[in-house]
Amino acid sequence: MHVKSASGNCKVRELREKLGLGRTVFGAKIGCSYQQIQRFEDGTVSVSDEVIRKICSEYGVNEEWFAGERTEPQQLEDRGELQRRRMRLAYEESGLTQREFAEKTHTATSMLGDVLAGKRQLTIRYAKKIEEALDVGADWLLYGDEEAKECPLSDEMTSYIKKHPELRKEIREKMEADREMHNNDIRT
Repeated sequence: MHVKSASGNCKVRELREKLGLGRTVFGAKIGCSYQQIQRFEDGTVSVSDEVIRKICSEYGVNEEWFAGERTEPQQLEDRGELQRRRMRLAYEESGLTQREFAEKTHTATSMLGDVLAGKRQLTIRYAKKIEEALDVGADWLLYGDEEAKECPLSDEMTSYIKKHPELRKEIREKMEADREMHNNDIRT
């Protein structure tokens, strides 16, 4: 597949915005950093065929759209419907009744029902309550970030890590080792 670089760069931004994703979340799913996505979008760096294939695979987009052969990337599902599906899944996996789920997340049963029925949007605040109560990632609920589904980096966990410098040091060392390994892979 051959994509004109300017066209591909514009398509990255267009798709990311249609999905309602920030550069960090969008890029993480395809192995790119916030800065890489920003460079693609502003035209500083051309989008490679490999990155386009990853985007198409991860987000269910037709490669023909990137080449300018289609006017729409795909029939993108409504973001709210995707959130409701993930919320239903979390609710079903919890094994709780609707009332128990609402109590555990400190919300009204009617609110839970309204969100599941599509009468209300899933807010960041409500997603955070679910994250804290059920250990299900708010980023997964809101944006579909599969890596954030289980054992999320919740506010509670962040607070705990802040209070334990030995954990921060261990995490920092692991991050630096991973970065070094990644840089070595790029050089070879």
